[in-house]
Amino acid sequence: MAPQPPPLPQFENRECGLLAQIVNNSPVATFVLDLHHQVVYWNRACVMITGMEARDLIGTTLAWKAFYDQQRPVMADLIVDGQLNEISSYYAEKFHPSLIIEGAWEAEDFFPHFPNGGKWLAFTATALRDESTGEIIGAIETLRDVTAQKHYQQQLEHQANYDALTGLANRHLLHTRLTQAIAQAQRDNFLLAVLFIDLDNFKQINDTLGHDAGDEVIREFGRRLKETVRDLDTVARIAGDEYVILLYAPHSVTQVTNVVQRLLDLLGRKFTLMGREICIGSSVGIAIFPKDGEDAETLLKNADAAMYRAKQREKGGFRYYTEDLNRDALQWLELKQELHYALTSGQFELYYQPQYGIQNQRITGAEALLRWNHPRKGVLLPDMFIPLAEETGLIVPIGNWVVNTAISDAQQWKGAYGAELRLSINISARQFRYRELMELLEQVIDRTGFHPVNLELELTESLVMSNPEKANTLLNRLKKKGFSLAMDDFGTGYSSLAYLRQFPFDMIKIDQSFIHELDTNKESEAIVRAMLQLGKALGLRIVAEGVETEQQRQFLEAEECDEIQGFWFSHPLKAGDFLKLLQARA
Repeated sequence: MAPQPPPLPQFENRECGLLAQIVNNSPVATFVLDLHHQVVYWNRACVMITGMEARDLIGTTLAWKAFYDQQRPVMADLIVDGQLNEISSYYAEKFHPSLIIEGAWEAEDFFPHFPNGGKWLAFTATALRDESTGEIIGAIETLRDVTAQKHYQQQLEHQANYDALTGLANRHLLHTRLTQAIAQAQRDNFLLAVLFIDLDNFKQINDTLGHDAGDEVIREFGRRLKETVRDLDTVARIAGDEYVILLYAPHSVTQVTNVVQRLLDLLGRKFTLMGREICIGSSVGIAIFPKDGEDAETLLKNADAAMYRAKQREKGGFRYYTEDLNRDALQWLELKQELHYALTSGQFELYYQPQYGIQNQRITGAEALLRWNHPRKGVLLPDMFIPLAEETGLIVPIGNWVVNTAISDAQQWKGAYGAELRLSINISARQFRYRELMELLEQVIDRTGFHPVNLELELTESLVMSNPEKANTLLNRLKKKGFSLAMDDFGTGYSSLAYLRQFPFDMIKIDQSFIHELDTNKESEAIVRAMLQLGKALGLRIVAEGVETEQQRQFLEAEECDEIQGFWFSHPLKAGDFLKLLQARA
């Protein structure tokens, strides 16, 4: 008969009795196994954590039942048998030597089968040894419930890696995954595609419907993006209305194009927001690894550059990166930074395009045109910087400067010329939604005495048609204050005739794209003739923009157009030169 191992020493004296009480009443969950793997101690804290009573375990080898739904050794079992090399197979990447107790081992793990719910436990186990021989006679294991700490850690990790509004990956996690994907793609020789997505005209949603509506749009677009790609791809929101998709190992560029076209189709579909149907497009820039960059920063930068080119060319489309895009994007970024300085340093100028009464052959007014007198690039036209001003919000202070400067110039003309002229000023979409616009206009009128009927506010057809009901309300407020109103670029925004009849406009301006073809295109002649007849029927003045030839002028005069503006009569002039023209024509 094999010799039996010595029994685990019992608490037989007073000190041992006190020690037993200390262990049993300790808030640290503690249990002890003897050399036969039988449970010798199972204190109250163990009961609280695991839900297993001491009476069901002491004297048995069933310690595993407190933690697992099928038999396997606990760490104390492995230590009793001296099987330290087996710890890694049961607690892979979760265990390490204790930094406090020599010879002890620590680990963390999740245990899903406790009666009162799964818990994360941190546990430490070490051998108990005979004082005289040093041989192992058992093992002691302590437990700590670290579930709350784990949940908090997971929350912090989620906040560090995921966007709070959409639940998508954030810029940090995208960069991590993109860097990892690049390393794998370099090793295994496959493609990656980075799609940079920006919503078109998103600011209009925030400005007209509010930020809650804007947040819902952001969430909805995030959901649609997730629907478009595979689980192994990454969808990230990296800024307000900017998203990035990492397409992992596409088979070809053709597959990338198919994904982008499917994505644009899904994003372009209408959805209901605050009881109304909303349709917002998006522009996509694409960079391919390794052709367009071999690191995360370069791929993102080049996809961003391609997106800006797509947005400039035609919103709602996509563009692949090419070398020239990066140069254009750098110039765009440079202008964006310089725009902040341009206003305060007096780099903006106003030119005035005379408006000529074609029937009475008199100058009837002038349209104020903004120019940026750039110190290195020369005079820049609005198409080069107004989109930047809209994007940065500088359009509001720039617009305020235009109003004040133009009225000041008009007042000087009145003093020298002896009569007030109509002054036309373009109002941008963001200015129009800016709640202080009315206050600004009233203050300028009060300060200068300029009559509001001579201040004509030009708004594009697409601007008022983006939200006709709200636009009509604002237009009527301006009209009640005495301001004149003109619809610019008429014929390009698909306005409803019903709305056109309701809007309180005084004048419509026929877009120059129709005027340019009057010499060569009979269809354009028919369209312009119809516009003129429509304007007359609605009691509106008509101005034709971009008149450059005598043939165009003759056609418009014959069709009884009210006014024209364009190079045929005069190029845009600085304020002093415009005054000279007025005096010469007096």
